[in-house]
Amino acid sequence: MEMEEKICKAIHEKKLLGFYYQGYYRVVEPHVYGVSIGDRQLLAYQVAGKSANGKILSWRRFKLSEIAYLKVRSGKFAGSRQSGEPKAWEHYIAIVE
Repeated sequence: MEMEEKICKAIHEKKLLGFYYQGYYRVVEPHVYGVSIGDRQLLAYQVAGKSANGKILSWRRFKLSEIAYLKVRSGKFAGSRQSGEPKAWEHYIAIVE
């Protein structure tokens, strides 16, 4: 299964994703997958792992081209969080309900 298919499946089934991004392992709740500023991106809420700024629980956008070793995890999440997002998307591919 390709990365894009895994992301869409995880969004549809409300499953957590795990992957490496900019050298750090992240575990996220995927909420929106689409195109923004010409790049395929994932908007997700990070719930575990590490980040450059040390904040773990936070909304983040991830460029698909920089995600490595993506896996759909067995854990699920409740669904949409209220965040003020999504904004500035040119095209939605998948969005959590």
